[in-house]
Amino acid sequence: MMLSGSQLSTLFGTTTQTVTLSAPERFTFYKTSLSSAEKETARLKKDPAIMRDMARLDRVLAKAKTPADLFKDTEATRVILQGLGLADNAQNVGLARRVLMSDPSDKKALAATMPDKRWKAAAEKLGFASTGLSTLRLPSTRQSILDGLVDYKRLTAIEEKSQAVSDALYLRTMSTTTKTGVYDVLGNKVLRRIASTIAGLPKELALQEIEAQARTLQRGFKLDDLTDPAKKEKLIQRYLTIAEDKSSVQAPNFGFNI
Repeated sequence: MMLSGSQLSTLFGTTTQTVTLSAPERFTFYKTSLSSAEKETARLKKDPAIMRDMARLDRVLAKAKTPADLFKDTEATRVILQGLGLADNAQNVGLARRVLMSDPSDKKALAATMPDKRWKAAAEKLGFASTGLSTLRLPSTRQSILDGLVDYKRLTAIEEKSQAVSDALYLRTMSTTTKTGVYDVLGNKVLRRIASTIAGLPKELALQEIEAQARTLQRGFKLDDLTDPAKKEKLIQRYLTIAEDKSSVQAPNFGFNI
């Protein structure tokens, strides 16, 4: 009788192994993720964890009198940041408070001067500086945060299996109508990883002054490709081909523990 993987795991236990995905495996996973995106999105919109996150935000928002009150609750802040595409800053509540409460229409304000344009886009969507909590309380804003949270959870699950595929899907959803500057790329960890990989740049690049990083990156990566749909697709294909992509998987442990 042949035993299944789960039966082997029960008998012998499991161990975590790190495997390097091949380019064909990445391409297959990428295509599968694209084809299942709609179904997975529908499932996640009913996911209990996401529903709890949105309920937490609703409760905090119902009691809050000012935007500053929201930032007193780190979980509500996390939900907002994840929903607005700033999940990598979810632990930096102090920075989020200062940036998102500043006026993005003021050229000297933090929201307008941050190198990463995601901050300005988030500040504009929330409108804290001009409308207080009114804009966040709109059903359309809540829906936007929910959609962003669902997308974040979907990409996070994919990233656990393949960071390169998650990066590629992130790049694919980026608008091609907005020009992306070199400092936008350097300030966004996913774009930075993609651009550095395609340009063949070492991780030590981060040790250089920001101006030097910008000059080096521009020599090996064409920023205009990000605003051309056809060229962007070629970037994705190249990235999936050359990215070093490792995944941790559970495999049966056939050894004996002494």
